[in-house]
Amino acid sequence: MNKKYWLISLLLMVNFNTNALQRGDVISSQLSQQLQLDPNKITLVDFFASWCVSCRIELPEVDALSSQLSQQPKGKGVEFIGIQVDEDPKVAADFLKEMNLSFRVVDDQSQQVIGAFEPIGMPALYYIRNNKILGIRYGAIPHIGKVISNDLKQLGLK
Repeated sequence: MNKKYWLISLLLMVNFNTNALQRGDVISSQLSQQLQLDPNKITLVDFFASWCVSCRIELPEVDALSSQLSQQPKGKGVEFIGIQVDEDPKVAADFLKEMNLSFRVVDDQSQQVIGAFEPIGMPALYYIRNNKILGIRYGAIPHIGKVISNDLKQLGLK
């Protein structure tokens, strides 16, 4: 097969979302207020839904890390916010009850928040400080707690 044909075919198969927020982008002050972001903290915004198998696997580990960090002085500079994107209120409520998360969760049945971010996969984790996106993680990631801890160290949270 011709290399040029192969490359063009590959590019056509990839779903490019040019509207998705990327590292370095700044979120609107309106969105920041809606999410009640503290500009002095690194905030992990975690998009999830009941239908997302990877979300079900990762959420307990993310929750455990959130609880662990909230008990440590270094954790005072970080906040976790979940964005629950299920459109059905009963499904969302049942899922949240099942997950029993300790961090704050924003109900996004209207799809306004996820519509502003337009993540290219689920689960989606955004690291934000002072309304600027510092990093993003998409999809199923083994040992996500360790990955987040390492990311936070690289972002200056010792």
